[in-house]
Amino acid sequence: MINKGKRPRANSATELFSLNNCTLCLPGASRPLLEIPRLQIRSGERLVITGPSGSGKSLLLSMVTGRWATELVYSGTRTSGCERIGYIPQRGQDALHPLMPLGRQLRKATGRSAQDVAETLAAVGLDDPQLLQRRPAELSGGQAQRAAVALAALSSAPLILADEPTSALDEASRDKILCLLDTVVSAQKALVVVTHDPDVADTLATRRIQLDSGKLRDDPAPALQAVPA
Repeated sequence: MINKGKRPRANSATELFSLNNCTLCLPGASRPLLEIPRLQIRSGERLVITGPSGSGKSLLLSMVTGRWATELVYSGTRTSGCERIGYIPQRGQDALHPLMPLGRQLRKATGRSAQDVAETLAAVGLDDPQLLQRRPAELSGGQAQRAAVALAALSSAPLILADEPTSALDEASRDKILCLLDTVVSAQKALVVVTHDPDVADTLATRRIQLDSGKLRDDPAPALQAVPA
């Protein structure tokens, strides 16, 4: 397992996103599927969301992105200061265009230069120039997940969401992805990770919240921390 260290948040941390008195429910249901009284996300923090299967973790991510199933009824106040929100799925291939070579699609999706793309791919361990010409189907699961991390790191999104990003990986690959998430995603960006794995939470979290049956069990208000210059 990698060393468990918490990345401190910047002194100038600002609120990027908030939910206030928000619910998602099925029409006519007696109780919501998800109920969030208050949640704030600030720049620079690593927020880890835990809870058993069916507790509402993925629903919470959909509430943050503003994209939930059409049959669900939403209420509440959702405030976002983010023009873009990045997303790292469980399977890296799901973040990538299946037919477009990796290097070209990362340049097209992010507007970054070929040099920036090559340097970021190298930073996530994809430094073989031949990988730039490969399509996602030609990558291993671990390579595709690294490419998805690179895509998020290259994006201009100040808020990155990751939905069980290590669930399909073996322990060694998981630890590598955790290192990458904590180092390649810049310290100014907020990273929100959903996971069942306690090691993921221990490694990444500067703050944790837990969901149970669609409700928050912990106080979700962030505590600002002073960080030495």
